[in-house]
Amino acid sequence: MSTKYSIRDARTEDIKTIKMILFNALKEYQIAIPDPYPVTDIDSIGGKNTEYRVFTLVKNERVIGFTILSPISEDCMEFKRLYLTSPERGRGLGRMLLEYAIQYAREKEVQTMRLETTSKFKEAVSLYQRNGFLVMKGVETSPGHNLALEKKL
Repeated sequence: MSTKYSIRDARTEDIKTIKMILFNALKEYQIAIPDPYPVTDIDSIGGKNTEYRVFTLVKNERVIGFTILSPISEDCMEFKRLYLTSPERGRGLGRMLLEYAIQYAREKEVQTMRLETTSKFKEAVSLYQRNGFLVMKGVETSPGHNLALEKKL
């Protein structure tokens, strides 16, 4: 059977899998998870909340990754999350999701994409920087993050 990847809007039935991917990655990278850890962006999938755009990466009809975008302003969008299952990392799939998100932002006429992350996600930080995201100096980040990056589109 050949491997087929596709990206689609997240569905309500994906919520449990998306949370599992997120929490497994945080645990794997030994990132402390505060209690409670808000995942309103994920919980809003399929609801009336239109603030977040959640896209899933699907392999042979199974969700293996996801990304979440959120508007900051009319011309700036936050690249909020990008996670893959452990076996799928290192295969260029994160780049596929990132490129999809950038293209989506361009279609919405967004001028700037921003993100916050932790330096513990070395591979992700490298991916962002290889794709034109620059570290923003002197920017206060949210709890659990120590890096802010930005890309002009």
